[in-house]
Amino acid sequence: MIVEGLEDGWLSHPFWRERFVIKTPADLERVRNGGTNLFIDARSGPAPLTNESSHKVTISVRPKTPAGRPAAPLQVKKSSALRLPRRLPTPPAFDQAERKRASAVVKRSAKIIGDVFDDCRRGHPVVMPQIASVVKDIADALEHNGAAFASVTRLKEKDGYTYTHSIAVCALMITLGRASNATSSEVADLGIAGMLHDIGKLSIDTSILGKAGPLDEGERALIRQHPEMGHRLLASDPQVPSVALDVCLHHHERLDGTGYPFGLHGDQITTAARIAVICDVYDAMTSNRPYKKGKAPADAIAEMASLPDMIDQSLLLKFMRGIGVYPVGSLVRLRSNRLGVIMPTTSASGRGAARSFYNIMEDRISEYEDVVLGDSFKDDQVVQIDEGGEQFGNDWPVMRDRILSGRFLPGQPA
Repeated sequence: MIVEGLEDGWLSHPFWRERFVIKTPADLERVRNGGTNLFIDARSGPAPLTNESSHKVTISVRPKTPAGRPAAPLQVKKSSALRLPRRLPTPPAFDQAERKRASAVVKRSAKIIGDVFDDCRRGHPVVMPQIASVVKDIADALEHNGAAFASVTRLKEKDGYTYTHSIAVCALMITLGRASNATSSEVADLGIAGMLHDIGKLSIDTSILGKAGPLDEGERALIRQHPEMGHRLLASDPQVPSVALDVCLHHHERLDGTGYPFGLHGDQITTAARIAVICDVYDAMTSNRPYKKGKAPADAIAEMASLPDMIDQSLLLKFMRGIGVYPVGSLVRLRSNRLGVIMPTTSASGRGAARSFYNIMEDRISEYEDVVLGDSFKDDQVVQIDEGGEQFGNDWPVMRDRILSGRFLPGQPA
């Protein structure tokens, strides 16, 4: 039998598609227990010749009219008890020892970068071997535990903000480069670019950079010159990678042309600069400053995802995978062939988790399970973010809220 359509909303039945073929007794049992009115296309396939009854359902059907519209729907009634959802605890992303190790790397890197930048203020050239050495240390620390390193770099002090921000953007660009399958040399260059992206701010008075209140028009104009200041500083050194020059000059450009210093748009902005935009914006949004509290990582990602005209969304998805952070409530497809909804995280050290609710291979609603999202095959992984409204129509907001709160969906296993 061919199911042509479903009369009720998605919440009233357990079917993934609106049109499907009933091929097996198991399919028929799902229809019998489906809890909705189904339209059978009697012209394209067989239909029940008589009403069928059981202790659970009553089924009746009539062929479609010549005009192609159903004369009467297939009646299906459901009655079943549901089990409580299964919930798994989300383990911590790192322990105190790993955090201490990451803090030591950040502190050592900040000291070296601070000395290099201070020398630049005095007119000395950037010492590229020192920069490259720090980038390698950061890359090694990320291999050990990226979550611990990210947690440490979000805590910034006023006096050392520029140095720690440079370290954080370096780390994030390494992470996104790896998530984008860049080569090891390309990843290293991206790390150097992240470390040097804001070097032009060395030419701006620290009282302006650290100002707690809003900047006046003249101060904003001066700040907007730092990409070109930095590019001039780096361009005279043949050891500086071309990627670092590109990122330094263009990390404030936006896809819609609203960025600076040149108002580039679309394909005029290179992939490396787009990577830098994501990493720079994310770190700025999530960092605690003396005059503002940083946003939660998931909130920052959600805001960035709401700006497709400004930020490259395909790279942003790779960034989410790399750092393991997704907007809460997002519908995601998992490597385990399930659909899930991203859950809130309870602390800065918590790893991301999704509540799975649908088995894609078996095409059915499944028992809730909270699954850990990681970057290794021992954990589940997000392979795609889907648009809930496109998949489930107007029912999606209600579905999402029920899943997040742990309430049942129609069609979950009895």
